[in-house]
Amino acid sequence: MSHLVDVLANLASSENNIAAGLGETFQAFAVAASYPSPGPILIEFGHRTMALGRKRMSLMTGRNAFVYVKGKFGLLNASTPLFLHAVITGKADGAFVEIDLDAWEEIAPYIEKLRITT
Repeated sequence: MSHLVDVLANLASSENNIAAGLGETFQAFAVAASYPSPGPILIEFGHRTMALGRKRMSLMTGRNAFVYVKGKFGLLNASTPLFLHAVITGKADGAFVEIDLDAWEEIAPYIEKLRITT
């Protein structure tokens, strides 16, 4: 991938206007393709799965997002500790990992699925 980035950078800085324009266009496509999906975040708890808007979830802090999610599943008064795990875009094995709620705003764009666990 690094080699491709170098090739596109060289093409974009070409003295040939057509080559430079193509290089800039390909760079824009590469950047656009690297962004995570703008689709909803799927949240699982037990046998229920709910889709919540990524934009709304991304605007919250991690702690507020977790309270919001718990509220949607009727878990605000849960007596057992609850944890949030996620599948992250680009993670090869697709396994759930625990989320650092303090880094929520940075992580939220890359979350594919969330799972509430006890």
